[in-house]
Amino acid sequence: MPELHTYLELNDPVIMITRKGTPEDPFVNRADSLPVMNGLITLFELPSSAHGVSIAGLTEISQQTFENRPYLNENEFLVQYQTGAIQVHPSLEGTTKLCRYMGKGLVMQPASRIYAMVRRNPDIVKTLQDIVDEAYQRLNDTQLAIGRLEEIIRQSQVATSTAEKAADNANQAADLANNAANNANRAAETTKIARKPYVRDMQELVATYPHPEVGWTVQTSKDGIVHRYDGNRWIPVEKIGDNLLPVSKDKDGLMTVALFEKVNDIPLEVQDRVIVLCKDSYVFVEPFGLAAFPFNGEIVEIKAYLGVEGDTETELDIEKSRDLNTWTSILNKKIHFEALKHFDDKTLEVKTKTVNAGDVFRVNTIKNGINIQNLTVTITVRT
Repeated sequence: MPELHTYLELNDPVIMITRKGTPEDPFVNRADSLPVMNGLITLFELPSSAHGVSIAGLTEISQQTFENRPYLNENEFLVQYQTGAIQVHPSLEGTTKLCRYMGKGLVMQPASRIYAMVRRNPDIVKTLQDIVDEAYQRLNDTQLAIGRLEEIIRQSQVATSTAEKAADNANQAADLANNAANNANRAAETTKIARKPYVRDMQELVATYPHPEVGWTVQTSKDGIVHRYDGNRWIPVEKIGDNLLPVSKDKDGLMTVALFEKVNDIPLEVQDRVIVLCKDSYVFVEPFGLAAFPFNGEIVEIKAYLGVEGDTETELDIEKSRDLNTWTSILNKKIHFEALKHFDDKTLEVKTKTVNAGDVFRVNTIKNGINIQNLTVTITVRT
């Protein structure tokens, strides 16, 4: 047996979500077209044994009948109600049957217990969890690239801080010159200034300095205004930062022109993040794949690929939800694959481009092409 990349651990349980079959929580009437594979039909939900399973042209037999003669006739089938599997005659292999039943709920298998043979000679078996982990690793590589970009931005901020200090020094020199001229012109005026620690706003200034003296000067950090007490009231005398000029393409300011052009040349694509939804097996008419996006952003591109193309056309929808109960389509025109094509035909139209942090996305198969397998959908979001 080939060596597994991930060993099965005891803390990966199978989860069953079932309905009670009461008026408040009734079973769901289902009619699913499902293929016969290896002599079995696997239902989407666990069937109710009280209601049975109906397949046109075939007759259900009981477990007791099967045990008395352990074989099936061509027109018979046996239902395993505990697992949702239906055993049929080998002559029906590869056909598709319409199964009607009352659904009791789902059996949720952990990704670590779903296996795929990804290569032969030598045989290599991977679990779905392995494949998901590899996808997350690629996303982490993208995050590292974004981290390098953030370092460049940090360096630009350091350069901006240096420019601000230079501007502050120039302002201080200008203030000294102005004070000297004002002293000559205001011989009778009081020029006493006593700097006090800054406060947030005027309300905090009055509370902090209830009995000010002439000349006390305090800056309010909320608006950058410096206030001086003239003996009767607080007078705004200046606003820190008004004389700092922004940079332009022709003139240095808070940063140099060269650094300004370098920041402007950073492409928007570095802000892109990718949501990956995939199914590494046969694809039926069903929703699959859940991915929560933790940032605000806007959808800029959606692509879809098939590892094994379908003999007929395929149509998919992308839906999103906030609570996993209510799902809304984000497409005006659905994703479409022509028969015998690995890639979608690029005719989809996005209706809702806005993405909010916490949105959960999934794929809903509207029409599955015959024999399609290994479906991947990527949603590129610019944050």
